[in-house]
This record gives sequence, C-alpha cells and structure tokens, in this order.
Amino acid sequence: MLSDVSWSDSIPHIVVGVLVGLGAFVPSAAALWPVLKGTNRVSMVAGLLAIGASFAVLLVGVFAVHLLDGDGLVPFAVGEMGGFVGALVVISTVLMVKLGR
Repeated sequence: MLSDVSWSDSIPHIVVGVLVGLGAFVPSAAALWPVLKGTNRVSMVAGLLAIGASFAVLLVGVFAVHLLDGDGLVPFAVGEMGGFVGALVVISTVLMVKLGR
C-alpha cells in the first residue's frame, strides 16, 4: 500500500495533514495553558474534553479526505500524524527545558 503512493505528487495532502494535525493539538494546548500559568487547577474533565476534541478534529479530517480524495488518504494520515506528534514533542521538550531548571 505504501509502495503504491507517489510521495512527490502527494505534497499537498501531506501539508494539509500537518496543518490538521497541528489544529488538532490546539484543544489539548488550550486545556494545558491555564494550568501552566498557575491560574487554574488541573481538571480531569477539561483534559478529557480536550482529548475528545482533538480526536474529533483528527477523525473529521480523515473522513473528509477519504470522501474527497481517497487516493490521498495515506499521505494525509502521515502528515496528520507528523503534525500532531510533532506538536506534542515540541511542547513536551519546551516544558521540560523551561520547568527543569
């Protein structure tokens, strides 16, 4: 399946996937931000709602690409995963450096 993908022709799918992945990380970052600023206590409800919202954004993106252009689904999913996991790694690294002093 991956060997059938023309990666050079799939750059737009990958870019859109990265953008959707970054957009899916926004609810998680929004739930985390008040806790890091010290203006709010940790809330399991807010965290679970953020996870649900992130999942919904990722799922809607996959369904939309599947309906609009099924051949671009694999490159889109690769970009989506890269954007979401990349944002998670960046925010985790920044927090470890910032709070680790």
